[in-house]
Amino acid sequence: MRTSPRHPVAVAVVKTVHTVIFAVELASIVWLVVSGLLGRRDRTVVAAAAAVAIESGVFVANDGVCPLTPLAEHLGAMHGNVSDIYLPDTVARTIPIWSTALIVLAIGLHARPIVRAVRAR
Repeated sequence: MRTSPRHPVAVAVVKTVHTVIFAVELASIVWLVVSGLLGRRDRTVVAAAAAVAIESGVFVANDGVCPLTPLAEHLGAMHGNVSDIYLPDTVARTIPIWSTALIVLAIGLHARPIVRAVRAR
């Protein structure tokens, strides 16, 4: 049974902020994959990589939980992995799996020229 949050406006703000952060992170990950495919190296790639690295570090340092999750739950959102974001449950629960796969792909794509250069020596 779902109950309404104790602080519905605060929960909505946390969820909105987290959803916006997620959208920026997803765009950064996608850009890293696309730029890796295109062989592009510029400031946008560095900015995207920095955003993804910071977000990944925060997630790992917080034992695989977004720091906004406990905040949303403290404010009265339903307990669970997706209490802090406006995404369908099945998408939100699988974010770490598919985003990690995309990050590994992006790293591989950006590492290709380095590996080729080393092998050519």
